[in-house]
Amino acid sequence: MTPEKIQELIDATLGEIQEMAKNGNLTAVMALTKKAAEYEDVKKTLLHLQERLQGVHAMSVQPKANGSGNTQLRELPVEVSAGMIRQNLLTLTRHVKQHRVRLGEELTIEAQPSGERFRTQLLEKGNKLRERGAITRFYRDAGVHPGDFVVLTETAPNRWTLKKAPPGRYQSRRSILDSL
Repeated sequence: MTPEKIQELIDATLGEIQEMAKNGNLTAVMALTKKAAEYEDVKKTLLHLQERLQGVHAMSVQPKANGSGNTQLRELPVEVSAGMIRQNLLTLTRHVKQHRVRLGEELTIEAQPSGERFRTQLLEKGNKLRERGAITRFYRDAGVHPGDFVVLTETAPNRWTLKKAPPGRYQSRRSILDSL
């Protein structure tokens, strides 16, 4: 089934709605409207899946062992600022610039230590994750403070874990410059 074929079904259903409306059959109009809305939802889902499939196909993956036998596809450390915590944001600007993650990319994330799972999208405006409530809960549950690093680790295509990085695992740009 293609989006074009689904659009044909939507158009045919809209024609049926017009016919039933002319005849004053409100019950049929309501049922057909629901049917058209469902077709539209399926079409949007199909388009989203096609985009996602193209993204997976185009993804350059360089697996590396993480020591537990699992494969990590991408690891994205982020130094958290006070503003990010205050505004409930997780921004991935550096990783977007390095082409390690795409704008619009859908992510299903399991936050540690809570185990909360949520779906989000990387927004073009600000290179931030759309889901702010779950980010807030993650910062609180993981005890994240300004200057801490958190790390998004891809465990399967579009499946991620988010956890606070152990102290000293990553170095901030500021501390690198200070050591020079």
